[in-house]
Amino acid sequence: MALTDSFSGDIKASLIGKLRRTGGGSHTGVDSLASEPSFALTDGTGANQAAGWFSATFTATTGGVTISLASATDPLGAAGDDTPTASPDETQLRALLIYNRDTTNYVTVTKGANALTCLGTTPGIIIPAGGFFLLASPIDGLGNMTDGTDDEIIVTANTANCSCEITYVFG
Repeated sequence: MALTDSFSGDIKASLIGKLRRTGGGSHTGVDSLASEPSFALTDGTGANQAAGWFSATFTATTGGVTISLASATDPLGAAGDDTPTASPDETQLRALLIYNRDTTNYVTVTKGANALTCLGTTPGIIIPAGGFFLLASPIDGLGNMTDGTDDEIIVTANTANCSCEITYVFG
């Protein structure tokens, strides 16, 4: 019998906090913050569906690391040798998480020569030390990614090298 795969998962982000006030007469109490967007993904390539993922740790350098999100064999180029769970070529990006694990330096995410469509024309996202960036696109996926055409981002360290983690889901 042949082996088959079926994807399911959740993309979640949350900001939760409380502000407690004491003293000041009638100005006591608790204000709460709760913002928790999320969506579920099922198997496939349509809206709210995914077929696979990629996750790896790599070292961002001052020269930049080009990441080809649609590559089935070598997304990180010289920066790593991990491969996605399935081919992302001609699929849509459902979620992208880039985590800067460095405790001192920031990284910048920009478009590559074959730019990822969702980055627009003059992008630049700075991820501070210890910070992360999350993009979620469950419905339209921002257009098909095509290996070598419209799938690249560049992650560049501001000084020295930064350990980063990238995870993305596609379908």
